[in-house]
Amino acid sequence: MQGILRWSDRVATLLAQIAAGLAVAMSGFVALSAIMRYVLGSPFSFTEELVGLIFTAMVFAGIPIATLRRTHISVTIIPDLLPEWAQRLLDRVAHAVILLFCLWFGKLTWDYLQLTIALNARSSGVQLILWPWTAVLPLSCLLSAMAAAIRIAVPNGSPQPVTAKPGAH
Repeated sequence: MQGILRWSDRVATLLAQIAAGLAVAMSGFVALSAIMRYVLGSPFSFTEELVGLIFTAMVFAGIPIATLRRTHISVTIIPDLLPEWAQRLLDRVAHAVILLFCLWFGKLTWDYLQLTIALNARSSGVQLILWPWTAVLPLSCLLSAMAAAIRIAVPNGSPQPVTAKPGAH
């Protein structure tokens, strides 16, 4: 099981690094668009569509690591009031819901990917090819489903969220 945990953490970390690179790229395109708009009076025609596609890919590339390491946003008002055994049970139920959602949504995004490939779908404005961007969606759902399954099987095992050490700045 430790091998699966290490492998899944490496894949999720790689996707998180890709998400970070996409965030930098998106910021660059937004800055470039603003500079072009105010300096030359007209932005590049592709930046608006490309930024939207990059944002979607960035979000979906980051979901697996958030699920695996439990670094996503969570509301803990009620779980904090429960006894420890109930908290563990609720955590497993929550990850089961995530697992089912990821499998269902993953199937929908897989069908969408197949359609974009079959139709050679392109964006409406500058005709960017869509299938590379839509390929991130089912991959993210698959890896997030795997992360949720790992969290059901090994609720308190590593990888754990990275936390600051006491006294660290």
